[in-house]
Amino acid sequence: QKSDKGLILMAAQDLHQEVCNWSSKDNDIIAAAKKMAILMARLSQLVQEEGSSKKELINVAVSIAQISDEVTALASTIAHHCMDRRMKTNLLNACERIPTIGTQLKILSTVKATMLGSQTANEDTEATEMLVGNAQNLMQSVKMTVMAAEAASIKIRTDAGIKLTWVRQQPWYEN
Repeated sequence: QKSDKGLILMAAQDLHQEVCNWSSKDNDIIAAAKKMAILMARLSQLVQEEGSSKKELINVAVSIAQISDEVTALASTIAHHCMDRRMKTNLLNACERIPTIGTQLKILSTVKATMLGSQTANEDTEATEMLVGNAQNLMQSVKMTVMAAEAASIKIRTDAGIKLTWVRQQPWYEN
């Protein structure tokens, strides 16, 4: 069970590693994805800690869901202005799952929070497994959306009014 809970953190780290390749300056989708990865890591901590605050667990999940909506809106805007039909479709397909998974995260976190300290080991394991699966799906969907947004953004007309800059971060060993 303890290792299951660590899977949320691993999913958050996977997304964070992907988005840290890019500067968040003039790139709202990268900034939002970075925030989401950090919040998901906090959610992982709350799920693992004994005596965690139910309110904080729910608040973190709500914040993640709000950022999920932000990522979806940004991706939809990029897709709307993308001139390449295939890239546009790929981006829309990547981001369409995010709102549903974000809503499920809020629900599952609320269930988990209400069970904190009062459930049997079996119920706790089941709630944790559902939360872990959901968190992994959300992080993977956001990662795929970021990758598709990067591809689609090169096919946006410069006069579309979208300010989105993709600048690779300098690796730590080149600083």
